[in-house]
Amino acid sequence: SVHWHGQRLPNGMDGVGGLTQPQIPVGKTYVYEFIAKRPGTFWYHS
Repeated sequence: SVHWHGQRLPNGMDGVGGLTQPQIPVGKTYVYEFIAKRPGTFWYHS
């Protein structure tokens, strides 16, 4: 999962796998798609 700093996203797109969103299985991918509504420089980590 990815934790975003400064971007306001639905809870299911931000947080801990298995808690706020399903776990991403080994060997699989998940694509985060959203419209960035706030201009600026932000960071994220997994």
